[in-house]
Amino acid sequence: MYNIREESVGVREVLSLGDVFAEHGGQQLAMEVLRERGDKAMFMRRIGERMKNTDALAAADRALGFDSASDAGGYSLTRALRAAHRAAHGDPAAWEKAGLERDVSNLHTNNSGCVPNGFFVPYSLLMRDFNVGTATQAGNLIGAARGEGALVNDPLRRLAPLVGLGAIVASGLKATLDVPRFASSNTADWLSETGAAVEILETTENADLSPHRVAARMNVSVQADRQSSVVSDGIIGRQLATALWEQAQFGALNGDGTSDSPVGIRNTTGITAVVGGDNGAAPAWAHFVDLEKGPATANSAEYASGFVVNAATRGKLRTTVRGTGLPHIWSDAALPLLGHRAAVTNLLPSNLSKGTANGTCSSVVFSSDWSKILFALYGPGVDILVNPYTDAVAGKIRIVASMHVGVSVLQPGAFSKIDDLITG
Repeated sequence: MYNIREESVGVREVLSLGDVFAEHGGQQLAMEVLRERGDKAMFMRRIGERMKNTDALAAADRALGFDSASDAGGYSLTRALRAAHRAAHGDPAAWEKAGLERDVSNLHTNNSGCVPNGFFVPYSLLMRDFNVGTATQAGNLIGAARGEGALVNDPLRRLAPLVGLGAIVASGLKATLDVPRFASSNTADWLSETGAAVEILETTENADLSPHRVAARMNVSVQADRQSSVVSDGIIGRQLATALWEQAQFGALNGDGTSDSPVGIRNTTGITAVVGGDNGAAPAWAHFVDLEKGPATANSAEYASGFVVNAATRGKLRTTVRGTGLPHIWSDAALPLLGHRAAVTNLLPSNLSKGTANGTCSSVVFSSDWSKILFALYGPGVDILVNPYTDAVAGKIRIVASMHVGVSVLQPGAFSKIDDLITG
């Protein structure tokens, strides 16, 4: 009989992932997967399917006793900002007209044990203005979309291309997570009845998910503060959410682990590094074949595969043929690169240098499974601080939004990169 308590590499991996997604039923799911003799790949597929049509950010809110669908009718970010502005000026009745917003922040403070510098806005509410559907509903966050219909209902997918490709988001976390990564020899052999089994050598390291503070600042005129709450909510919410998630994704792609940044994909040890040449190289079909081949060689299963390129690379590939008499590298199909999806974002650099190619090289990243990168959102929401003093002479109010994010590559072998494609 299979014993799910057995101390094996695979069991500990699945149980650890269950802890990561505890707010979303991960621990129970981990036990179910182990009873079926499943592995971490099965767990990730199951958690993805479970949350395919749910809002993970709202689920994290509900774990704190708040349901964005039923409890947030009439919530206004602008009203909360006005109240915080007046409170900063010492108005004792500042929050009287923002009772809902105050109660939501206090609820998240009391139930999470976290104290904001200003006030908390739940993740689900800050992201809702990216939804092309209803104002209080959001799409799925975990798992890769299989068609356009799955993309349009998810505000975070519209906002964050890496999430659109399948990167995982775990929200509402309270303690720093250390997810173990296991790298083991898996050599087996045919043996006689009394032959000694080949030893599997196990090495373990932690995938670093330490929280890093991401902050965005914007200045709003006092006049704008007096305008329509509906208009201001959309503008301010979109600006803050965009800035925060752009920086989080920049760290996931390019972070080098210094200056309080995470270690991103391009600087993670163990990914495949494809090299164009001593002086860079013009993009060629073979480069993308090699990017695809790297994870396959590392035995990384192809589940939610895709490329990430910048606009300069896409433009170059539209005019570069695969070979004499063959189509262009970038096709106009739904899967434009080697039959894989491709996200275009200028978060990947286009000004790298290699040899004599000075400031004209671009980076491209590929993954056979984008669910192998994890964004961990700590705390109950985005901390909003209103500062009416710093820019008061210019008639402006400073708004600072911050959140704590951990980013980690769970399986480096699933990723590959090239940093010297000449696209300039």
